[in-house]
Amino acid sequence: MKRSKSIKLVVMATTSVTLAGCSQEPDVEGRVYKSETECVADSYVADEVCATALAAGADIHKASGPRYASPTLCSEQHGNNVCVSESTNQGTYYTPRPSGYFLAGALTGALTNELLRSNVRPVYPERGSSRYYTSRGYYVGSYGGGSWRTYNDAVKSPPSPARVQTRTSMASRGGFGSRSSFGSRGG
Repeated sequence: MKRSKSIKLVVMATTSVTLAGCSQEPDVEGRVYKSETECVADSYVADEVCATALAAGADIHKASGPRYASPTLCSEQHGNNVCVSESTNQGTYYTPRPSGYFLAGALTGALTNELLRSNVRPVYPERGSSRYYTSRGYYVGSYGGGSWRTYNDAVKSPPSPARVQTRTSMASRGGFGSRSSFGSRGG
């Protein structure tokens, strides 16, 4: 066999395996709740889970929520009247308030910190859109009837510590949520 034919076969085989591993549609079902009252009113998770799950979501937001160097940059990504100023010993940054918290369907039985960390994510608005994203840029979409879906990696990957984004770092990424635009898989 000629060398060029064997290279083509390797490329074709690699491409097939890569494509087979990529899901084009969100594959984790859950619900998005804006408050504990809203969560309790629904029967998706047990009432006693709601407060604990939303508190875990708030903690995840504090540790890994989007951070921006200026209020203008935050508003450009998430919309007006969404961003708030936060201060740490490292300085001041601006972050969007979560629009709600995505709770995956696996929140049943005994709640552990690990179970909460791998099944709850704050979601953030995208400016000028009705779309939500996690802090790592994974799309969270409504599928009607109260059902929401996101990608497995969005909830199973541990939240990353947040870095303050500047105009330069945002331009290199293409903006908030750009890794999963058009509903494709985030990275």
